Amino acid sequence: MNITKEESGKLTALVHINLKEEDYIEKVNQQLKTYRREAKMPGFRPGMVPMGMIKRMYGKAVLADEVNKSISDALNNYIQENKINVLGNPLPNEEKTATLDFDKQKEFDFFFDIGMAPEVEVNLSEDIKIPYYNIKVSDEEVEKALTDIQKRLGKEEHPEKAELDDTLKGKFVQVDEEGNDVEDGYAKEGSFAISDIALKTIQKKFIDKEKGKRVVFNPAKAFKNDDIAKELLGLADDDEKLKSDYAFAIEDIIHTVPAELNEEFFKQVYPADEIKTVEEFKNRIREDLAGHYQKDADKQFVSDTIDFLLEKVNPELPDEFLRRWLLESNKEKATKEQIDGQYDSYAKTFKWQLIEENLIETSGDTLRVTREDVRNKVRAYFQIPDGGEPNPQMEGIVDQLLSNEEEYQRIFAELMDERYITFFKEKVEKEEKEVSTDEFIKIISTPKQ
Repeated sequence: MNITKEESGKLTALVHINLKEEDYIEKVNQQLKTYRREAKMPGFRPGMVPMGMIKRMYGKAVLADEVNKSISDALNNYIQENKINVLGNPLPNEEKTATLDFDKQKEFDFFFDIGMAPEVEVNLSEDIKIPYYNIKVSDEEVEKALTDIQKRLGKEEHPEKAELDDTLKGKFVQVDEEGNDVEDGYAKEGSFAISDIALKTIQKKFIDKEKGKRVVFNPAKAFKNDDIAKELLGLADDDEKLKSDYAFAIEDIIHTVPAELNEEFFKQVYPADEIKTVEEFKNRIREDLAGHYQKDADKQFVSDTIDFLLEKVNPELPDEFLRRWLLESNKEKATKEQIDGQYDSYAKTFKWQLIEENLIETSGDTLRVTREDVRNKVRAYFQIPDGGEPNPQMEGIVDQLLSNEEEYQRIFAELMDERYITFFKEKVEKEEKEVSTDEFIKIISTPKQ
């Protein structure tokens, strides 16, 4: 067997594999002998079918399979042994590879196009400054969080008449234009907060209403959020019943009395803290919100750093080869036009993979996530200490959880995010900026050019 490689472009090459009869004939004959031993044909004892007949029946198919396998193994081994960093997978060069004739040929020539990764070097020691947002928690956010906690831990009452902040439970029944029940019409039980209704005219219809009363309205037009009506009625966007008027029969009124602000309440929310006053409690809420926002700020810092590196390093790619490979890989799923339209996104992914490989290679173990790291993350869910005495039952649960590839990849990605946050915060200079929550939301939601 002879394999050669010649460059066909800046980051592409043509691999030629010449396969001779001695490279495959022994395995072909071994396979045919196996077929002969197992063949069962009328008039012949097991294992005694003439080899000539076996070759006529199976020879061509066995030869084709063995040639294809030999070529595949040879190509993969050649790439690994020569440490060629390929992008995508090798693609057959149909122009140079002649039509195969397994009846007559004994020597075969195959040609493959390959795309190669460029050399990438990422230098984080240069003067790189990336914005890091310190999100200032407003008094309004603290007050809202406080009110939400009071309601969540408050006491439920069931008054006879409804007020604006109450939640109503009951049944929706489809009605006609006169407000009469539609015969065999749609009906669904549900509950909603009066305050979620956007139209004040409809809010007023429910205020002071008693249990057992009915209110006719159009849910699809009434609520602040379009999804509320769909969820309440259990209907899809295109369902005509979503457009109908409904009578809502009030079966129960739920009024939440906010929990009192006292030391018992403070302890219930933060059992590990000694909080005596409302002001201390608010400050503790502010810390929680700030900690939550810091995680978002960390993620944005990593995202901005990655975008900076993509623009700064900007590895060159064998674009035409990758377009062709993407099209071949998605034959049944995407057209050439779709691949071309989405190629910039694909290219960004390829470029980041190249940058990431260099960062991982040059950072030692800092950015490496092993399978054992993932296991330890799962063990922590069950409070299994690292290096502790293994519990076969718990380890079985870990095995079962990680047997789900999607779950494994989710935890792996979570650990990689943590690694990058720590790594970039150490290696990249932060340009700290204080912003409000609204400003931060605007920053992260504005599409990047």
